[in-house]
Amino acid sequence: MKIKTLCAVLGASLLWPALSQAEIVQRQVVTAIAGEQDSEGADVLTVAANTACGGRQVRMDARSVGLDDGPYEAMKARLAKQIRSKTPMLVTLKKCPDDASVPIVRQIAACTPAACADGRARLYLHERFFPIEQEKAPNVLVLPLPKGKLPGTWKVEIYSVAGHKLRLSGQVNHADYAQGELVGGYVTYYPNGKTEKQVAQDGQGRQHGIGSKYFPDGTLELRGDWRHGLPEGEHQRYHATGKLSETSIYRDGKQLDGPVQTFDENGKLSSSYTLRGGKMEGEMLTYFPDGKISSRAEMQNGKFNGVSTNYYPDGAVQARMTQVNDLPTGEAMEFYADGKVKSRQQYGDKGGLLSIQRYSPQGVLVLERKWDAQLREQGTSRSWYENGKPEQAIDYVNDRRDGWSRSWHEDGSLKGECQYVAGKAQGGCGEAPPAPELQRKEQAWRAL
Repeated sequence: MKIKTLCAVLGASLLWPALSQAEIVQRQVVTAIAGEQDSEGADVLTVAANTACGGRQVRMDARSVGLDDGPYEAMKARLAKQIRSKTPMLVTLKKCPDDASVPIVRQIAACTPAACADGRARLYLHERFFPIEQEKAPNVLVLPLPKGKLPGTWKVEIYSVAGHKLRLSGQVNHADYAQGELVGGYVTYYPNGKTEKQVAQDGQGRQHGIGSKYFPDGTLELRGDWRHGLPEGEHQRYHATGKLSETSIYRDGKQLDGPVQTFDENGKLSSSYTLRGGKMEGEMLTYFPDGKISSRAEMQNGKFNGVSTNYYPDGAVQARMTQVNDLPTGEAMEFYADGKVKSRQQYGDKGGLLSIQRYSPQGVLVLERKWDAQLREQGTSRSWYENGKPEQAIDYVNDRRDGWSRSWHEDGSLKGECQYVAGKAQGGCGEAPPAPELQRKEQAWRAL
């Protein structure tokens, strides 16, 4: 189904429902129901005007309209009366068949004035413009499609169900929208009516020419040239403030190697790096708004390889770690603004955390934990109050409490203790929860 191509062009990232869920809704006057069912046991209805799929016949059975046999026969008896009185009906088709077979009815009901304002068929569409059931659809397309400006195309104008705002205008290369591809260029719109995207295309539906994307307030977000589906030349990305974020240069669909700079929403230099073979290579720098360096890192083949350092605005080191192929290794350290150590973390060869020690601003050790190569907590995990007195100590073996768990008041007096064996408390002491301070420091560690 070509509808997948349509949404890929629009940049959607969606799980695709079967197109059998599509619905085409049209007002029709049923003129006859065949006296005998067809070879598949379905009733064949004749309608007064061509359906959106072409032809003047539709077919249905109890299963297609979701009824048991008894209610289905009662519905057919009511339908016979409406045929005699020429009552307009709202007929919902599952979809237009891929072949020349007769379309299948999903629902049929007498018209209401609100639902039957005209006799046009309607295809109901998802936010990203593929067909879905009417009750879930924010958008609608009136059928049949008129001829487009280009030979062999049909004009598409999709509107929101609520507010009747234009959401997409363009043309497809098939009279059946769900079977077609957008060709020759299209425009999409935000619900507020402002332009979202302007996409130029060639006759095969590939992006070709200048393409633009806008923020909801109309400010330009992206603009660049395309050649038969590949980016070419200069492409710019902007912040919502209107300031340039980044410029990229393409040739034959590939970004050219060389220095790259990005800018913040105020137009200040944000980062700089070098592309080699389409990947970051060498030193990558980020900057504070005043132009001072915020961080520096060594890149190799597009990954962090080497020492990465973060700085405070005054130039003091805030954190430092070594990475190999994006994974931390060895000792990583954090520092307070005055240069005192805030934390030490030890990592294994595969990026797993092996130990952590955290310190108060006064240099007092307040947390200590250890893990083995399988990331199981081992040994005694300890926390201290900032006055240096013990807060909690918990013995672990293979990630389970095994040994003593003790906690203390800030004055040093014992608050409680319990002995564990293989994770189970012994005696009547029960499971003592980690002290709030230990939990807080653990959360702080997990945020690193």
